[in-house]
Amino acid sequence: MAMTKEKAARELQTSDRLYVAYSTATKLPYVTCDEESFNDQAWIFATEEGLKKFAQEKYKEKILLAGTRFEKKDLNRLYATLYAIDVNAIVYVNGEDQVEVELSSVAKQADFSKMEESRRPLFNPAVQLCGIYFMQELRRPREKDDPRPNLRAQEEELIANLRKAQFLVPMEVSPEDPKKISVPYLKNKNGDILQPAFTDVLELERFARGKKLRAAKVPFDKLHGLLIEQAKALVINPMGINLILDRDMLKKIGGV
Repeated sequence: MAMTKEKAARELQTSDRLYVAYSTATKLPYVTCDEESFNDQAWIFATEEGLKKFAQEKYKEKILLAGTRFEKKDLNRLYATLYAIDVNAIVYVNGEDQVEVELSSVAKQADFSKMEESRRPLFNPAVQLCGIYFMQELRRPREKDDPRPNLRAQEEELIANLRKAQFLVPMEVSPEDPKKISVPYLKNKNGDILQPAFTDVLELERFARGKKLRAAKVPFDKLHGLLIEQAKALVINPMGINLILDRDMLKKIGGV
């Protein structure tokens, strides 16, 4: 007897551990769009063997995946991440059974509507989702004759959502001197300085790794003006989609 949606939802809520397909292109859950329902799906497996089999099948399509194990205590954070990247469905695989389950039937989305806007956590699920689809395709190994026909449309959709969004720009305040503020940055392999910005609080936390950072909400068209002098480019979500935009690109996209 095939697994029902109800049983799949219960297992997604109560399993001691689950295995999630992650894209090596984004360091985030691998996302697909169902051709019939148009649901944006994450792929979760009951067993490590099931995940490995799926990854091997995708490798034939030059889609590179990695697996991440989640213990029961971490499942709420996993589902919060799926909401943050605008995923609305899960494909759950247990042995021969494969069932699509609405994310809302597994975990409820946090409701910040009653919170004052100034205190409301920032999330940009549309930017995250568009960035995931764009980067999954852009960074997919391909042959020279592979035209990637969807890439241009994905890029245009990402740009449209970037223009409408606000971002978190982090700052580090000295505990000894509150007036002393420094801006965190990264260096790439060439030694170029990249200044980070984030679509949401979860991405900021991944970067901060326990450090206490303050962050300002900044509209996209103002980001270019906040780049420190040494920065060659801005990097959005360096621990995730890692979207790098130099000064000219920031101005062009922002209409400056």
